[in-house]
Amino acid sequence: MQNILLTGFFGEGNLGDEAILKAICENLPKGITPIITSGSNHNYGIDIKRRGFFSLYPFLKAAYKSPVTIFTGGILQDWSWEGVTFFAYRIIAAAKMGSTPVLFGTGIGPLRSEKAKRLVKKALSFVKIAYVRDKTSYDLYKSLLPNANVKLGTDWTWHFPIKKIKEINKSVLGVNLRQWNKTNLLEKAALQINSFHGKKIGLVARKNDEFAIYKTFNTYDIRNITDFSDCALICENFSQGIAMRYHVALAMLRSGLPTKLVCYDDKVKDLAFSNRIQIDENGISFGYEKASEEFIFSNEKLFIKMRTAFSQLLEEKYDIMNQ
Repeated sequence: MQNILLTGFFGEGNLGDEAILKAICENLPKGITPIITSGSNHNYGIDIKRRGFFSLYPFLKAAYKSPVTIFTGGILQDWSWEGVTFFAYRIIAAAKMGSTPVLFGTGIGPLRSEKAKRLVKKALSFVKIAYVRDKTSYDLYKSLLPNANVKLGTDWTWHFPIKKIKEINKSVLGVNLRQWNKTNLLEKAALQINSFHGKKIGLVARKNDEFAIYKTFNTYDIRNITDFSDCALICENFSQGIAMRYHVALAMLRSGLPTKLVCYDDKVKDLAFSNRIQIDENGISFGYEKASEEFIFSNEKLFIKMRTAFSQLLEEKYDIMNQ
């Protein structure tokens, strides 16, 4: 049995990370079994403990058995020190165990402290191939390691085909919010939501989104979304959308829904800039905007390029032809 080690924020009930995991596993050739660092069990391969002191040995053992270790999703973020150390030390550990650490469809940062930047620079020096999912991550990577083999890729969810919705006449607003205590962004978003005269439906992409939605506006109509394609499909019920989480915003934009972005961090801001959507000083877009055709076309091309490089890496590192 041939193994590949997948390292990310998996098994924590987050719509985006579960979609990323599903997309990667659907792109693995037959005969390669993923070992997944996860907070819960999946049906894709072998799950190992993601958190805690006792998670390190299973990780080292899995890295030793895996020619390649993929780090994907949002990593190396210094919102907390653990957000940096968890991934940085595992990149280094994978390399020391003889596994090739690579980044595909990965977002890195923000990194605000010099201490975090030094550790991340050290970790990324062990990475052999990197396809990051947004320009902000690319610029940060290049600022740390100007000569690194890093390329602009995109998010793994571009693996899933999304059908454009037909516009509906009734006034229905789909709203996704997440907990955020670092600024008064939720209060500013509440003003936008409450100015909408029509039905409002809350979209929960991770369990604690419910608290942010209940706190921000009154609704008993809550939909729990666990699948990226379903998230795009449910947009058929809306005339407009407001989204805070990156993957809900991406699903809305790709479905053709006029969307207002609540940019709590750089990756959502990157979505706005990529679509030439202007945002105010609070990080909220001025109007409800659709994705640009250029955004859709360029990301589809970037995904094909990234997936091709991923396939070539697997052909180089694994015995695929005999499977």
